[in-house]
Amino acid sequence: MNTDEDRVRALLDEAVSDVEPRRSLDEIRSRTTSTRTRRGWVWGAGGAVLATAATIAAIVALSGAPGTTDAGPGPADGGSDSSGVFDESASYDVYFVGDTSHGPRLFDEPHTFDDGDRVGVLQHALDGSADDPDYRSYWPEGTKVDAVHADGGSPEAPVVVDLSGPALTDRPSGVSTAQAQQSVQQVVWTASELAYPQSPVDIRVGGRRVSTLLGVPLTSPVVRGSADDVLAQVQVITPKQGSTWSAPDPITVEGQAAAFEANVQWELRRGDTVVKRGFTTAEECCTLSPFSFPLPLPPPGTYTLVVHDEDPSGGEGPAPWQDTKEITVR
Repeated sequence: MNTDEDRVRALLDEAVSDVEPRRSLDEIRSRTTSTRTRRGWVWGAGGAVLATAATIAAIVALSGAPGTTDAGPGPADGGSDSSGVFDESASYDVYFVGDTSHGPRLFDEPHTFDDGDRVGVLQHALDGSADDPDYRSYWPEGTKVDAVHADGGSPEAPVVVDLSGPALTDRPSGVSTAQAQQSVQQVVWTASELAYPQSPVDIRVGGRRVSTLLGVPLTSPVVRGSADDVLAQVQVITPKQGSTWSAPDPITVEGQAAAFEANVQWELRRGDTVVKRGFTTAEECCTLSPFSFPLPLPPPGTYTLVVHDEDPSGGEGPAPWQDTKEITVR
């Protein structure tokens, strides 16, 4: 005859038998130490969490079954604390199109949403609801995100995005081919962040696959373009556009850059006057990599922070990459 202990052990074995870790320890550590919280992996693990929770509930029921003597009274309020399992809100990477000296490119601007609101994240991108006025969306007004499915459980599984709206297969009037191409990548980069960064994205219109989107020939699913070809090569993540800071604490400026010799320049301007300038070094040369530096606060006022790379061509090529943020010091 099986004992209660045997039954508990069998339940635990069944609950965890199909649970596999989705990310290596190094990857989890690198993502959780980032200044930007990405939540895609939580949804894929949700089934395992719920299965384990159900097993624990069954174990509790067993421990309180007739014939046991160690079951005590529950909490006085009858509740339980699950705040450590799911957050109420989370920060997501939302991509917008911005003009650069090299043509339209994508800029990453983190935003906070209800945890798991995938449709809201992507709708925010297509609406062009960026804090930075230099970022925008070229999707036609009225474009709607009907559904986002990101439950494939592996990097190879596509994220399925279903859109609806006016004439989404044709390139809108006044939108260039390059802007339309970046707009398609805007969907891919934002949606893939909701699962795995390398996840392909199956974009549909009205529930059906289409051969063109905004006039751009479409394969299915669509993969991310190269970061060198799609992303702006200098981006400021912190401070956010329009943020307010109080002396004497300095601002820690954070972002990413693909700079010649990893040399990242910055200026703090008040109107046309440069009040502070300096430089820092990105972690790697010539490929998008993180940078950070402390920015001592100037006297109260409104300032523009300009971060850019150097021009190794000596003015013979395009102007340097740059990103700007307006901040207020109290």
